[in-house]
Amino acid sequence: MHMLKGRERELAYLNKEYQSGSDRLLVLYGQKDVGKTALLAAFTEDKKVFYYQAEEGSERQQLYLIGRQLQRIGFSLPLYPTYEEVFQCLDRKLLVIDEFQYLLKTGNGFVQALDSFLQNKTDPCMVLLCSSSISFVENHMVAKLGKLAHKLTGFLKLKELQLWDVAAYFPDYSREDCVKVYAILGGLPGLWQAFDPAVSVSENICRVLLSPGGRLREEGAHIVSRQLRECGVYFSILGALAQGKNKLNELYQHTGFSRAKISVYLKNLMELELVEKVFSLDTPGRDNQRKAVYRISHPLVRFWFCFLYADSSLLLRMTPLAYYEQLVEPALTIYCESCFSKVCQEYMQRENARHSLPIEITEFGSFAGKAGSIDYIGHNESGRYIVAFADYRDPVFLYEKYLQAKALTGQAGIRPDYMYLFSGHSFDAKLEALEKELDTLILIRMDDL
Repeated sequence: MHMLKGRERELAYLNKEYQSGSDRLLVLYGQKDVGKTALLAAFTEDKKVFYYQAEEGSERQQLYLIGRQLQRIGFSLPLYPTYEEVFQCLDRKLLVIDEFQYLLKTGNGFVQALDSFLQNKTDPCMVLLCSSSISFVENHMVAKLGKLAHKLTGFLKLKELQLWDVAAYFPDYSREDCVKVYAILGGLPGLWQAFDPAVSVSENICRVLLSPGGRLREEGAHIVSRQLRECGVYFSILGALAQGKNKLNELYQHTGFSRAKISVYLKNLMELELVEKVFSLDTPGRDNQRKAVYRISHPLVRFWFCFLYADSSLLLRMTPLAYYEQLVEPALTIYCESCFSKVCQEYMQRENARHSLPIEITEFGSFAGKAGSIDYIGHNESGRYIVAFADYRDPVFLYEKYLQAKALTGQAGIRPDYMYLFSGHSFDAKLEALEKELDTLILIRMDDL
C-alpha cells in the first residue's frame, strides 16, 4: 500500500495492542491528510471489524446514521436507535470509530453507552477512537470523556512523514525536487497524491495549485476556514506572518489589532498546529539571542499565504505558467530554505535515534542570534555540543561561511565538539580538504539525506 510507507512502526504498535489479549481503548489522531485512513485500512484489512466514520450532526442524526449502517449489514434496529441498542449489535473484537469528536460534541450518550459496553462484555475487545482534530483531542477530549478517560490504554499521534519518505514516494524526482515538494506539501501523504510523479514539480504546481479548479488551489485557505470562525482576523495574521512579520509587535503594527487580541488568535492557530512559536535553545550566549518568533507551520497553508493570498487578483488574470514563472519560481529557493533547515534537524535526530552521532544528544533545538542562526544545537548530559548549519540557497557552501558559522557558535556561548554542515548543492574544495583533516567536521550532501 503506497501511502503506508513510513508507517511501519505505527502499524506494528496497533497490531501489538490488538494481539494483547486484553481490553484496549486507544486514541489514534493526527491532522488531515497525514495518512490516518491508509493506516487504518492496512491495520483492519485482515480483521473482523466494525468501522464507522461519524459526521457533523445532532445526537439523533448520529444515531440515525449509525443505525442505518448496522441495518445494512443485517441488524434489526429502530429508525432512531439508542446508543445502548447500537452497542448490543457490536460483537466484533475490533471497533473503529472515526472522527469520534462529532459523537462527543452532541452529548454524553455515546460515552455512557461505551463505558457500559466495556464493563459488561465478556470477550476482550479493542476500541479505536480516531480523530483528525488535534485541538479537540489534546485540549477537550478528556473533559468530554469524563471517567471513561481513566480507561484509555494508549494514545498514538500520527506525525508528518519526512523528506526521505517524500523521496520514496517520488523516486524519479531529483533530491532538489523532493525538497521543493516537502516544502510545499510537507510530510502529508494525502496531499502528495495530488501531485503526478510523472510530470515535473513546476508543472504540478501549475496544475494543482495555480490552475482554476486545481485540486489544491484553495486548500490552503480551506484548512483554516474549516476549523475557525472570523477568518478575516486569522487571514490577516497569517498573511502578515507569510510576509516575514513574525514578532508580536510587527503583527500589531501591520494588522492594527491589539496585542492581546493577536495573542489569543495566535494561541488558537497554535492549538491547531497551523502556527508555531519558535524559541532558541537556552545557551550561555542567551544575551545574543533574538526573542521568540511565530511562523506558519502547516506547509500548504504557508505556501498559500506566501504565494496566492496577496496576489490573488494577478492569479485570476494570468496564466498559471506565467504566474509561476514571474511570482513563484524566483522566490522558491528562498522559500525552501526554512524547509531545508528542518530537514537538517530531522536528519540529526534520526541519526541520534540510531546512535550514529559521535555524542548521544539529550536536548536539542536551534539558536536564533542577532547576527545569524544555528540550525541545530544538541548537547549531552555532560555539556558536550554538536552544532549543524544548513545552506540551501548558495550553489556552493563556501569556506568563508564555515568561518561565519564558527563565529556564531561563539555568540551562542558554546564551543562545539562537532560541527555538521549541510549543503543543498555542493561544498568548495577547501572545505572538502578540511573535512579530511578534522574528525570534528562532517559535511552532509543532499544524497546523504
